[in-house]
Amino acid sequence: MADLYPQSLPCRFEGFPPRIQVVCGRAFSERPGTPYSFGSRVILAQTPRSGQTSCVLAVGEPIPTTEIIYADTGDDDEYNLKISHYGLGRFYLADADDAWFRLVVVKGIRLEAAGLSRAFETVDIWETLIPATAAVPAPSVTPDAVWLEDATDATETDRVRATWFTGDIPAGGRIVRGRLQLAGDVAVGF
Repeated sequence: MADLYPQSLPCRFEGFPPRIQVVCGRAFSERPGTPYSFGSRVILAQTPRSGQTSCVLAVGEPIPTTEIIYADTGDDDEYNLKISHYGLGRFYLADADDAWFRLVVVKGIRLEAAGLSRAFETVDIWETLIPATAAVPAPSVTPDAVWLEDATDATETDRVRATWFTGDIPAGGRIVRGRLQLAGDVAVGF
């Protein structure tokens, strides 16, 4: 099933350097056909399709594919080692009787080499204040900011919920910039 906009949103990628250095793990020594072995240090460069979006955001249509792609040759199709970063956010109802939508954020990295293909993902789940009885609204502009709302339930006054990603901030909203590490303890760096 396709992830449709605005129920799903693509991740936005920022701050990826043009080149990275990776150190190969044990899987490379276990696979014949890869030119690298355990401990090999390899310089990867972003490819021409890196950061390019496959189409535009349109309500009811599948979200566009955007990945940050690195390869040892700097080419999307001819390589010995390629690493791709991908991600998306998806609003969903965990149970039919949920009062609010939840937002799951999936961030992943895919490694491809001769005879080797592996993906590693992290999944973070957020509660929102978007009522389950409403349709998830499309943002008025391309998502580029976050606004936060405190939970109104008196039993949940110690919780803050992210409500939406949008270019228009309501009165009292805050633009969040920096890095946010989700899962376990939350750490924010600005």
